[in-house]
Amino acid sequence: MPSTLQRLKDSIPLRNMATTDRQMLLICIGLAFVFWLILNLSQDYEINKTVMLQYSVSNDRALAGTPPRSVPVQIRGRGWNLIWESMRGSEMSVQLDVGADEDYLLSRNVLEQEIRRQLTSGDLEIDNIGYDPQRILTTPRDGKRVPIISNVKASFGPGYAAVNGVTLQPDSVTVSGAIDELEEITSWPTEPLILEGLEESIRTSVALKPPPEGLKLNYDEIRLAVDVEAFIEQQFRIPVTLYNAPPSDSSRVFPPYVTVTATVPQRAFGTIRETDFRVEADLSRMKTNDPYNTVPLTLTRVPENISRVDFTPRAVEYYIYNRPQ
Repeated sequence: MPSTLQRLKDSIPLRNMATTDRQMLLICIGLAFVFWLILNLSQDYEINKTVMLQYSVSNDRALAGTPPRSVPVQIRGRGWNLIWESMRGSEMSVQLDVGADEDYLLSRNVLEQEIRRQLTSGDLEIDNIGYDPQRILTTPRDGKRVPIISNVKASFGPGYAAVNGVTLQPDSVTVSGAIDELEEITSWPTEPLILEGLEESIRTSVALKPPPEGLKLNYDEIRLAVDVEAFIEQQFRIPVTLYNAPPSDSSRVFPPYVTVTATVPQRAFGTIRETDFRVEADLSRMKTNDPYNTVPLTLTRVPENISRVDFTPRAVEYYIYNRPQ
């Protein structure tokens, strides 16, 4: 007994038709679809787009204020023409030549003409533009030198560290643009860059963050250097130096020494001495009538080529002794 699926297959009309009849039916369906497509694409339709405005200004001038950056527009035309325009996406760019004009009137007609030049077909019509005429102002271009802020993150392999950290060359950049925009700029960042597992020195370049329209940088990237060396952990026994000690017959601290743990470059191992460090206890606020007290310690002198340093204890007790009168 045939199954339900088999009965459904046998009931399909195309299976019971001759090959020639089946081919003729498919041709008729195809022709009907073509005529339907031609009929529908011959009618008028509308699409919405966003026009991104870009301004071309002479090198000695810059845009002032905040001119419009985007304008909504409605485009009308036959379906055939709108197909190709729709394939370009929902946005289109228009370049406006301001030149060296101090006061440039961007009228609706000027903007419409520039948009028409960008359309894929001359048969398309601009039905509606969400824009009111505006004056585009420019001002003489000025320059400002600001420091570069590093967004470079470096990590090192076990036993390795940077000798002098991450160095940038040059360490500042000149930003040029309108005077009112330059007032708020105090620094300029690099693009983020991650360097992982470094075990040898590296020389490379890092890009600066691209400026927005209206601002320019005198270069787009800078040189970057990281000097990497093998480091060894070394300990030093450093005496505590009293600072601002009050008048007394005797002032002492306990313990009198601290242990300084430093990460030393392998090439400098053995050349660093205890005298290269200084640990101070500031006694300026102590009370002379107390028999003892505690004071925090400060590491005030460290060799330049030390990568990491720590010390313990972080505080000591101090004692004051005055001879009886």
